[in-house]
Amino acid sequence: MPSSHEPELLLREEQRKNLLCGGLAGEIQQVAQGIMLARETVELQTRDALPEGYARFIGPALADMDVCVRYLSYIAENLADLTSCGQGRLTPRLQPVEPAWQWAQMIELVNETTPGGERVAWACGCPAGKFVLADQAWADKVLLNLLMNALRYTEGPVQVSLHPEGEGLCLTVKDKGPGITPERMARLFEPFSDDPSRSGERHGLGLGLYLAREYSLVMGWKFQLESDPSGTCVRLDIPATPLQTAGHTALRSTSRSLALRAQQANRLRNAQSGLLL
Repeated sequence: MPSSHEPELLLREEQRKNLLCGGLAGEIQQVAQGIMLARETVELQTRDALPEGYARFIGPALADMDVCVRYLSYIAENLADLTSCGQGRLTPRLQPVEPAWQWAQMIELVNETTPGGERVAWACGCPAGKFVLADQAWADKVLLNLLMNALRYTEGPVQVSLHPEGEGLCLTVKDKGPGITPERMARLFEPFSDDPSRSGERHGLGLGLYLAREYSLVMGWKFQLESDPSGTCVRLDIPATPLQTAGHTALRSTSRSLALRAQQANRLRNAQSGLLL
């Protein structure tokens, strides 16, 4: 028979976990900033000051430090969002977003920068000018988390499709990886859970799919995942929102487009760092 104190104990445990994650996020970010300052100091003090034989080792070392700092920043951001989820403070900044245009740019960046050539196949059946209310940053994070998870487990191309579904939109992300084992599926959306079938392999913190689902659900999107030995498919159903599309094309102005592209490139470099380590 469950103890009468069990709900209280579970609540305290959840509060401790949230405090720990929030504290770790801040500490990790401080460490990342310290490493970046040290990296910049090394670069400034060694530029044109070392013999060529030594200088050729500095560039790769600094590049490795960049990757490590970006991965630390990526972990810190995910832990901060995980804390917000646990405290019920994950709140989207809703604005008109054109998923077809925004995600096409993100996938182009992924294919330009991911080792191994074009790893993502993009099929879009949405007409231009189809806007929904969403958080622009979260929309990118949802797709990025799904793509990084798929790319980690499969060598073949990841199939991404966006098409109208009723009055809304449907996004699917399919890979041809080994699929998710029943043991792993049972704990798939538990943060920090390990995959027992991949013992000894490095595969992140187990936050990618969890956060992708949380971002989606908070924005009112339906999230479904199916998996078998031939691969895994995630489907997102994005509801239609009555929007006056007049004026929203201003979001495609040159300055806004360049700003969005820069934000996407930064998010992508942070997310890809986990694949490069």
